[in-house]
Amino acid sequence: VYNGNAAIEKTIKSVVNQNYPNFEYLVIDGGSTDGTVGTLKKYNDVIDYWVSEPDKGVYDALNKGIDLAKGEWLYFLGADDRLFDENVLRRFFSSQPLSKMLYGNVLWGSSGKIYDGEFSRWKLSYNNICQQSIFYHCDLFHALGKFELKYPILADWLFNMRSFAEKDTKPVFINCIVARYADRGMSSGNVDIAFSQDREKNIKEIFGLWNL
Repeated sequence: VYNGNAAIEKTIKSVVNQNYPNFEYLVIDGGSTDGTVGTLKKYNDVIDYWVSEPDKGVYDALNKGIDLAKGEWLYFLGADDRLFDENVLRRFFSSQPLSKMLYGNVLWGSSGKIYDGEFSRWKLSYNNICQQSIFYHCDLFHALGKFELKYPILADWLFNMRSFAEKDTKPVFINCIVARYADRGMSSGNVDIAFSQDREKNIKEIFGLWNL
């Protein structure tokens, strides 16, 4: 979150109202000045850890969360997004997954569109899985590293391609809605120039020539 006080309380409630008890909740704030810190203090008793300090962008914040997290699985939720209902975590983790990457769909903004079904390597070369629909096993970050700060908007796309290419990942799609994704955030209407310049090179390196 960064200056997301208008929406973050709904986000917090969508997490802490989950009927699955075994999770840790971390909030990484980029030094907000709009009242966000006051809201975080209000929910001190249900947030396991929060920090408010300047960072180098959203992926730097996510990387901080990766370093701090103690859990086996990691999930990233933006300050303007919400888990779809109180059963999301129970739906995914009521049994022990045999995968290192679980994902579903998101409800896209105010459009009512459900995005975007099951992905293959080919589909992932042209469209990204919405990050708010993905649960990553911590082993993936140990094996592949964290998010590349070189790509300020689409570093998760690169990480998703690397995850699909990792033989032990065995991605599993679960056909349900994970989150309400706000389409007003950083990636809306913005272009990640560095990612666009490197996209074909990265696809070739990760998936091979057949994907192009």
